[in-house]
Amino acid sequence: MIPATRACGRRHRRVLAPSIRRAARTPGADRYRKHFPATAHLWILLLHGLSAAPSLRQSYAMLTAVPGLFADLGLGQGISFSQLARSSTSRPSTCAEALLAEVVAQAQRAVVPDRSWRILRRVQIIDSTFLRLSAELSPWSQHRRFTPGVRVQTGYDLARQLPTTLRLHLVATNDHEALKTWELDALRGWTALVDLGYYGHRQFARLRAHGVAFLSRLHPQAVYQVTAVRAVSGTPTRDGDVVLSDETITLGSANNRAGAVLPGIRLIRSRNRAGRDQAFITDRFDLTASELVRLYRYRWRIELFFRFLKHQLGMTSPLGQSRAAVWLTVVLAAIIALVLALTDAERPVATSRIAWLRALGVTLQTLRRGG
Repeated sequence: MIPATRACGRRHRRVLAPSIRRAARTPGADRYRKHFPATAHLWILLLHGLSAAPSLRQSYAMLTAVPGLFADLGLGQGISFSQLARSSTSRPSTCAEALLAEVVAQAQRAVVPDRSWRILRRVQIIDSTFLRLSAELSPWSQHRRFTPGVRVQTGYDLARQLPTTLRLHLVATNDHEALKTWELDALRGWTALVDLGYYGHRQFARLRAHGVAFLSRLHPQAVYQVTAVRAVSGTPTRDGDVVLSDETITLGSANNRAGAVLPGIRLIRSRNRAGRDQAFITDRFDLTASELVRLYRYRWRIELFFRFLKHQLGMTSPLGQSRAAVWLTVVLAAIIALVLALTDAERPVATSRIAWLRALGVTLQTLRRGG
């Protein structure tokens, strides 16, 4: 039987129940934890995330106060907190990853893309955020002079405002190198919105080879040759940006050791309302210069999403100090964000988002049995 609490309403359960059952059948999900099935573990962790409790121990205490909840999860003898904590640091993450992939697919089908601007469709923002860890409790995250921690690299569907891809890497690996491990076939036909951390001729060439367009800032020390110049209107955009120039360039120099050049790149220079000059490069020639300058402004939406994961969904409070526990925390935070988006997609238009979330009762301060 599916657990029913104010933190897990009927809509949540309808979204999660079949997906969790399928994810729990992932090979190896119950290895070493035969008396604590993956199905029950995933439910408990998701209830922990939905409750917004500051710690797993506090969530466990609240869940044990719900009569019959553990029995509904198939745990007739209950479960100790130590067993829950150990499982959260050692259970293979494949079942949680399978659940994430399924919920991503559901969200992409159900959430209506932003219709305010057609260009936002099929745009992925790629960026990462840093999670600080304890050097003493998580020595695996320490690397030389860097602050101990990990980076969570994320692909973010701009039109639907959903995470689609997650990767965890150590601080020793920068964003540029981490992106090289991505499978890009799923992004064919999309535009990648990236910052200077992903800048590189070979990186851009790899994206183009897989049919992925890109929009990035130009590196201040970049070498290039102008091959064509287009006229600009000089009319400010709605955000106050003025396009100064629009050129076609060959990026790189044939005189470097690798001889790496990237022809057919578009360079756009603009000045914002504060008087700051900016330069952007892209391989999209189907949009106007003003549209591309405006599109890059949307890159900051992923920063708001990272803040939501950290401050509202508890991504900065890992389930444990092992790498597996940190990764499981990240995956679960993304799943909860997607479930909230799926639930939000069905709220009445006349109801505000805040009022709708309050009505869902995303808290365990009061618990009830039923439904």
